Amino acid sequence: MSISDMLAVVSKRTYGQYCGLAEALDVVGQRWALLIVRDLVPGPRRFTDLFQGLPGVSTDLLTDRLRSLEAAGAIRRREIRTPVPASLYELTDRGRELAQIAGSLARWGAPLLPGLDEPGERSVNGRWLLQYCSGRYRGGLPDGDVHILLDDNEELTLSLTAEAGQLHYGHSDREPLLTLTLPTAALPALLRNPPADADHLPPEVNVEGQAELFGPLLRALQARD
Repeated sequence: MSISDMLAVVSKRTYGQYCGLAEALDVVGQRWALLIVRDLVPGPRRFTDLFQGLPGVSTDLLTDRLRSLEAAGAIRRREIRTPVPASLYELTDRGRELAQIAGSLARWGAPLLPGLDEPGERSVNGRWLLQYCSGRYRGGLPDGDVHILLDDNEELTLSLTAEAGQLHYGHSDREPLLTLTLPTAALPALLRNPPADADHLPPEVNVEGQAELFGPLLRALQARD
């Protein structure tokens, strides 16, 4: 039996119960399914983007999970022609509803994590941390965008409104309130102890724009119980 055939058999495992929870777990209870949903919350992704962002997943398993989520109506695939032809995966309305459930699970699981200084064998990704913290934002800063360059290779935009924050892939076209350039390694300390102002930053962190908003932004993003 090939690997693809074995994965097909695994993907057909079911609780066999006439229950909405059991039916949902048949899809999202499989490994990687909800992590795929997590990585689609900031916006559409190509297969290669998803694969690179999920350390440990195989291409066959990722393909299987994408098919299951698509069949369940949580994601859809669309084709683009520019800048190069590619297939993009994105959340549907049902997928965004599922993402809210996944966010609640993330908040439930966060207290179980070890400290960021000793993550053990767990991968640490700055985007995951920013995505989690953006969900904690409840206002207090001017509406607008914060452009982030993370680890010199990932462009992100944190969009702020009066009541919520949302992380997106790429940089928006709007003039940002702040532009931040920083490595993942600097994030935990900044969030634990936000600097009084942008003049007291580690050398690897650069802030441009309305620098007086940097400290308040970090404090607004601090995880709260």
